[in-house]
Amino acid sequence: MSNALAIAAVTETIVQMIEANLVHASQVQNAWVSSVTPDQTAKLASPGVNVFLYQVTPNAAFRNADLPTRAADGTLLRRPQVALDLHYLFTFYGDDTALEPQRLLGAVTLALHANPVLARSIIQPAPIAPLHQGQAPGASLDSSLDKQSQLIRITPVSFSIEEMSKLWSFLLKVDYVLSSAYVASVVLIQTDDPVPPPALPVLTWSLAAAPFNQPVIAQVVAAPNPAAPIVAQSAIALIGSNLVAPAGGTTQVLIGGVPATTSQITPNRITLTLSPGLAAGVQTVQAVQPLSLGSPPTLHPGVGAMSSVTPFVLLPSIAPSSPPGGFAIRVLPNFGSPPGPAIAVDVLPTARAGQRVLLLLSQPTPPRTRLIDGGALAADANTLTFPIAGLTPGTYFVQVLVDGAQSPLASGAAVTL
Repeated sequence: MSNALAIAAVTETIVQMIEANLVHASQVQNAWVSSVTPDQTAKLASPGVNVFLYQVTPNAAFRNADLPTRAADGTLLRRPQVALDLHYLFTFYGDDTALEPQRLLGAVTLALHANPVLARSIIQPAPIAPLHQGQAPGASLDSSLDKQSQLIRITPVSFSIEEMSKLWSFLLKVDYVLSSAYVASVVLIQTDDPVPPPALPVLTWSLAAAPFNQPVIAQVVAAPNPAAPIVAQSAIALIGSNLVAPAGGTTQVLIGGVPATTSQITPNRITLTLSPGLAAGVQTVQAVQPLSLGSPPTLHPGVGAMSSVTPFVLLPSIAPSSPPGGFAIRVLPNFGSPPGPAIAVDVLPTARAGQRVLLLLSQPTPPRTRLIDGGALAADANTLTFPIAGLTPGTYFVQVLVDGAQSPLASGAAVTL
């Protein structure tokens, strides 16, 4: 199979094949073949033909045949392979008054039509030094192109006037000369690295089987009283099934994707205390059971069973006052600009930047409520302040809402205006 030098070898083979038939067929004396970009006017064959590789595309028939695989013992079955089509532009130079470019075009067309396949016997090595116009042969490198399974076929390409004008105006940016296009297909390039030795044999092996029971969380409640609200640093219980991992594994609890420390794990119940860093609002909990594999046994987080992600609501609460005995609720007579009355409430846990906060004021007699929107917080805050301009004087029970989570209604959490 050919190596990375195959592209250069194809170009050199085409150059040598054309050069061998050029003078006799065209009757243009001293004609030769160059292989440079058409804008290098000093290096172009004149009179003669220039062979320019202007595009390389994946071969549609072989592009999906590159499937390097290994046998069960690790032996390499096939090296990586890339399949390419080479697109060439032939340009012709000489005395237009003697129609030399047209004579050269006829000679090249005849040579490529008579030799549409590059025979293995004429494949040239990839050159290092120039080989044309009477120069001495230079060093060359073997591309192994003659050993690849598919022969290189050369096919003419029919360009429309629009396609040809685009090629010359956008790619070459030189004055147009008589030209024709061909595609050489297919070049199969493989790495020439030595085949790696077979994989080392397995010295020891260990096989174990364990039942696969997916943990299920059906309910998240406060502990020990399921009817109590879940607030900051509450003890909670996860009620479900299959919560104890099989032998060789362990059960972990993730709250918001972060591992939490558990207090007790039974098949149907897990208890734990919420960490102080959680924010009020909707939180998620998940039970995962990674397996311990290997020797020595090591936990593999991506291997094992896990429950569905279950949501629960962490309620904010109004902080106690100092000294204890009440709640941290204060009326501010002059707040903001222009100054006006406001209510300040200390909350637990800390409200986070971006969370929306509201103040709910209610009166039992006559039944009346007032909801005051504090908007989204610009920064973390333990104290929430709400302007209350125009609020009717009276005694109100106070509750706060953080991202829709409403603080419990507590006796004594009231304010008098």
